[in-house]
Amino acid sequence: MSPEDLEAVRRAFDAFARGDLETLRTLLAPDIEWRTTPDVPFLGTYTGLDEFFRGMEEWMGAFEDITTHVEEMIDAGENVIVGHRMRGRGRDSGVEVDLALFQVVAVRDGKLTRMHDFGTREEALEAAANSPATDA
Repeated sequence: MSPEDLEAVRRAFDAFARGDLETLRTLLAPDIEWRTTPDVPFLGTYTGLDEFFRGMEEWMGAFEDITTHVEEMIDAGENVIVGHRMRGRGRDSGVEVDLALFQVVAVRDGKLTRMHDFGTREEALEAAANSPATDA
């Protein structure tokens, strides 16, 4: 992956961590696809900016005091693997959540086109190794 594309991924995750959804929107392709992992409460695939942000609202709305921190980024050729940790408290349950997430991210023309979630680093590494950027 090019240094410019890696920087776009960094900027997108930083914007999300700051809650800057306007900047995040500028870094996503109009046809962005986000596929979640069964480890989260809203399993599904969200395609396009409107669905992506609807999914984000579902996710963010389920928690209070949510934070996220990127722990690693792995250049996987056509993709980048982002390992990050999300912490928060369930809005309804009050249960503390500490969740490690791994996403295989594809970039085209400086915009994130796909973000596919995996429950483990190993699953993300395998998916990135076996899939081109268009299928990650």
